[in-house]
Parts: sequence; C-alpha cells; structure tokens
Amino acid sequence: MSWLLVVQPDSVQADVLREALRANTSEDVVVADSLDDALYSIDQGIPDIVLLPALIPSAVEDYVISYLGAIPAARHVQILGIPVLECSDGPVPRRARSLIPWRRPQEPLTSGCDPGMFTQVVIDYLSGARTLKHEIEVHSAQAASSRGPDRRTEPRFSGHKVPWISVTHFGRGRAALINVSSRGVLLRTQTRPEYHFLKRFDPSVRQTSRLTFELDPGYEVHAMGRVIRCVPVRTGAGTQYEIAFSFDDSVGLHLPVAGALVTNPADSKNDRA
Repeated sequence: MSWLLVVQPDSVQADVLREALRANTSEDVVVADSLDDALYSIDQGIPDIVLLPALIPSAVEDYVISYLGAIPAARHVQILGIPVLECSDGPVPRRARSLIPWRRPQEPLTSGCDPGMFTQVVIDYLSGARTLKHEIEVHSAQAASSRGPDRRTEPRFSGHKVPWISVTHFGRGRAALINVSSRGVLLRTQTRPEYHFLKRFDPSVRQTSRLTFELDPGYEVHAMGRVIRCVPVRTGAGTQYEIAFSFDDSVGLHLPVAGALVTNPADSKNDRA
C-alpha cells in the first residue's frame, strides 16, 4: 500500500497540502509536525514519498535522509521539497511549532504555489517511486536466485560464542549482541540510532559514534564507527531496531579465532585504561 509522509510543522500549510493530496490521490497521507513524529511514522512502515518543507532546518533534513538511507527497504523512497502553498484566505498565517525546539519560528509567509499544481508534481514522483520499487524487487529476486554461498572473508561469531562480552552499550542504552566480526557487529536494541551514529566518525565532533563492550573482568572496549543498516522491527512491546554497526578501525577485541581482530595485547591494555 502506497502512502505519503508529509513533514510540516506549520498547521495551516499542512492542512492545505493534505486536502490537495487527498483530492487528487488515493494514497494515505500522514502528516508529522515534528522530527520525532516523522521518524516514528517511518518506523511503522516505509512511505513512497517524503515531503519536507523548504524552511526545514538542515540538521532535521540530513537526519531524515540519513535514516532512510540506512533502511534497506527505503531505497526507492523519493524525497521532495514543499514550497509555500497558496491558501484560499490569502496570506498564510503562521501557526507552527519548530521542528527543533530552540529554533524561533520564521516570519509570516506569503501566498505561493498553487496546491493543485504541486500535487501533480507529487503524483509524478510517486509514479517514479513505484517504478523504482518494482525494479529493486525484481533485481533483488534475481540476485537471490543466482547468489552462491556466502563468501565472508572474516569469521562472524554469535554472542554466546564470545561470552567474555557481558554487556554491549549502544547510544544511551543497552543492546543485545547478535553477532560480531572484525568488521562490525549486528545488534538488537530499543534505541533508534541518533543522527551522529549514521555518519562517519569525526574526531573533531564531541559526540562520537561509539559502541562500548563491557568485558567480564570489569574492563571496557570502545569501538568507533557508524550504522550502515537499520531495520525497524515492530513487536508487541513496541519497536526494536536491528542494527549493523561498522567499525572504523580494529577495536582490540579478541574473538575465538586467532587473528580475527587485532591481537596485540598492548592495544587491549590501552583500551582498558
């Protein structure tokens, strides 16, 4: 089922766009007036179109785009900017709350694009999204049927095979370790990846993308990297996230097979310090 996600904190503009879309398309239209609402909607199911307002803060736009880029099922999603839409009442009164709380609302907007004309543009993008989605599904099916045995060059170990990792911390909470290799880990967590986890590690940025392993003797090993894949999984208790975290460098964590990771004892001592 196709549906459209509109991210629009301005309630008047949101109403105008919602009415125009529903009058010209049969797709469901979901309107989110904040970043959290938008990400929550994406977690519930992948839209075919995401509409972002022209005045959206760049940090919010980057987060939405980066998050969609980490979800395999979202490769077909089309992202389109929303112009200021013309209202029947003339100038557009501002009744918006900022997507980022500490940003002040902009000045009142003036009338702009005809909603019906913009809706036609959205319909064209929707058609492109459907075509791309079908092509991806066909290609994936063909690749699956012709794929040979898995050729991982690095051994991968499930959590129970590395029992000296007692706890794994991801972001602000704990994560269940599904498996680990020298290149990265697969985790299950209740925490959605924050924006900095979706970007490559930058030493100049204070808030780093760090994964922490607690070891049995009470030591910790830290791994820098980024989220390269995120699959929201809906459960009875809410939404969990299956996350593939890629290491930027070897982390000095010993695995069952010698040489799978850096084996220099000095590296582990430095990590434990």
